[in-house]
Amino acid sequence: MKNRIIIALGLILFTFQGIMAQNNAQAEKTITDLLTEAKSNAIKTNFKLIISEKSQPQPIVSSGTFTLKGTKFVLEMESMKAWFDGKTQWAYVQPSNEVSITEPTEKDLADTNPMAILSGFKAKCLIHFSSKIKSAQNYCIEMIPKVKTTDMARIEVQINKSNGNLFSIKLTTKNGSTSLLTLSNFQKGISVPDNLFVFNAAKFKGVTVNDLR
Repeated sequence: MKNRIIIALGLILFTFQGIMAQNNAQAEKTITDLLTEAKSNAIKTNFKLIISEKSQPQPIVSSGTFTLKGTKFVLEMESMKAWFDGKTQWAYVQPSNEVSITEPTEKDLADTNPMAILSGFKAKCLIHFSSKIKSAQNYCIEMIPKVKTTDMARIEVQINKSNGNLFSIKLTTKNGSTSLLTLSNFQKGISVPDNLFVFNAAKFKGVTVNDLR
């Protein structure tokens, strides 16, 4: 997943600068509160992912469910499932009955875990409330990378104002490609055992294991 660009802010009045500084702090706190909630409580949500590439005439659309507990997660889609126990990741592909085992990097995790995207980029971005995107229900926040050499141009985050739930993340790259992740049926504070985040080969008869660690 990746994101889009830009913001040039011409700040002239000192009073306006003061307001923007406050808004930046509030926007960062909103992201921090979301990440804190995700670390302390198990979360389960449905998701829809739309990936649009300039080289492709049609976007790629996928959907499924996502369960998160601290750094651990389970990602379930129609033909694949991924487990991550905090160190090891298992990616199972149903049509081929194969599972690949890896120890993913931070970048790899950002491709499957929306909270990893936010936690990984939080310290690397300028964070502020969006002046372009408005919503009565959600806080609309932009995260702009401080380092211009990154492929990421912009991360747009929407968080529900009433309950603090993550609603969507839109990533835009410098070449104009976008990935929009939208969440629904957000459940917090659910009880899940730690073994939920570990692949159990006994449940997949005849599975082929590709250990890539």
